Amino acid sequence: MMKQSLFVLVGLLSVGCSSAQNTQGQDLMWVAYHQCRSAGRVPTNVQLIRVDPNGHGWYQTYSSSYGGADFERCITEKVGAQVTTTVEPAPPTLGP
Repeated sequence: MMKQSLFVLVGLLSVGCSSAQNTQGQDLMWVAYHQCRSAGRVPTNVQLIRVDPNGHGWYQTYSSSYGGADFERCITEKVGAQVTTTVEPAPPTLGP
């Protein structure tokens, strides 16, 4: 009985997760991020870490805040008036 319950649970989880898709705002943000990266307009220390369903992006800079303003400017240019998206630094986290 326990094996059957576990099998059903794993099956339901895999089906539920596989049907999740990005929203239009998320797709626009990720495309803009990759375009900015490939154009060399975003330093390697800037990483887009999360995009909310409404297109709100969160980024993080490593070792310094260098490049954050360039990243925001490029994303704003690429997304433009297609959708209202914003990017902002992620809240700071404490290391281990």
